[in-house]
Amino acid sequence: MMKEQVLNLLRQQNGYRSGEEISLLLGVSRTAVWKTIRQLRQEGYTIEASTHRGYRLTREADLLSQQTILEALQAHELDRWISQVVYRQTVDSTNLMARRAAESGVADRSLFIADQQSNGRGRRGRTWFSDSGLGLTFSLLLRPAAEAQALTPVTLFAGLCSALALNELLTNRQAIGIKWPNDLLSASSGKKVGGILTEVIIEENRVDALIIGIGINLNNSCFPADLQDTATSVLVESKIALRRVDVLCHVISQFAKRSHEMANPQQWLAQYRANCQTLGQPVRILTAGGQEQSGTAIDIDANGELIIADENGQTHTVRSGEVSLRRL
Repeated sequence: MMKEQVLNLLRQQNGYRSGEEISLLLGVSRTAVWKTIRQLRQEGYTIEASTHRGYRLTREADLLSQQTILEALQAHELDRWISQVVYRQTVDSTNLMARRAAESGVADRSLFIADQQSNGRGRRGRTWFSDSGLGLTFSLLLRPAAEAQALTPVTLFAGLCSALALNELLTNRQAIGIKWPNDLLSASSGKKVGGILTEVIIEENRVDALIIGIGINLNNSCFPADLQDTATSVLVESKIALRRVDVLCHVISQFAKRSHEMANPQQWLAQYRANCQTLGQPVRILTAGGQEQSGTAIDIDANGELIIADENGQTHTVRSGEVSLRRL
């Protein structure tokens, strides 16, 4: 395909490549080269043109497809860690994709990813807003040899991996923080950038599968009216447009190199605390039963549970599955 041929020639060149050279190498006219360049720009590739110098590819397009994902994983040497990739343009939710696949016996370390979710889910049954082409939504299916109790802090581990990956790409270790237990926040505005939803499938009193769903607002600039005060994106906060496959690979890379730590919070909890925006803040706890409690978040214990101190100095343990957390 001519577009791919032109792209490869531009990728191979550090600087500019003339239209005449491209036309000679491909055996086509310079007009055909120009038309192909225009098509590539329309698809999202940033290609500079300079008189007497030619064309230069300065930014890859932010495209998601089975091929682009596989190529990106291979480029980051993650193709051996991820056993299978399942991409769909639109799905109900990637966690549901993964759950259905788990029931059919899909392999450990399978990746499920979609361009858009029609029924994305957050914690406590909330809807997860997913804008086509602008955000990243994917789920990892793992089959860990661990007891269900040992996987309780996994949501925190996934949040840490995601925050570290984003800060690495933004070259700012403090740009993205974590709100206990499962949200990614802009450290400057406090608004939500992403969320984590983990599910454990138990069969015959053992862990059959662990599903980790991750949704990140990357290049969104508009949000529904009911989310405008609480939601934001990496682009809005940092003015940097990140490609979805790059973020995907950086997050998976964190999982790949740290997966042996996942069920051992003592190996990563100190780093989680350092990135957690909740600690030291006054919070309001809303339980599933409608009870309310206020205090200051002072620590996170070895099980990933939040410790708060009330106005009398008494400490209380807050379990992530039981509450909704609001900063005061």
